[in-house]
Amino acid sequence: MSSETAGRRGFFRLFAREGVAALDELRGRPQLRLADLPQLPDATLAQLAPAILEGVTVIPGDQQVSARPPASQKAIVLFPRDPVPVFIFNRFDGRTTLGEISQELSADRQWTEGQSFAAVKALFLRLVRLRVCVPGNCVR
Repeated sequence: MSSETAGRRGFFRLFAREGVAALDELRGRPQLRLADLPQLPDATLAQLAPAILEGVTVIPGDQQVSARPPASQKAIVLFPRDPVPVFIFNRFDGRTTLGEISQELSADRQWTEGQSFAAVKALFLRLVRLRVCVPGNCVR
């Protein structure tokens, strides 16, 4: 597939998502910009189920994990290849919530819930900023 075709497909996917979001707004379901996610209370963030964007290529390396966004030739570093971020990242499946991931991490590492949630939240928000990850569900 050519980069022009991939770019066009990406544009139409984005256009369709924006259209759905606009309709939801009209129906009284408020929408949130990804840039506004850090302002959400932890209780709301805990309900989000992170998902890796379609078309992102994940590149595990010896020292770090990188990714190549769709229609991009350049890989970006996501996080060091350490046990904790890898544990968290492997659960970003669009079904498991940040709160559930935090509980699993807490049990696995014997950390407090606060320590675990802080680590999960930090990685999620970093990957959102890098445009690799998005919430895979809606919360009220």
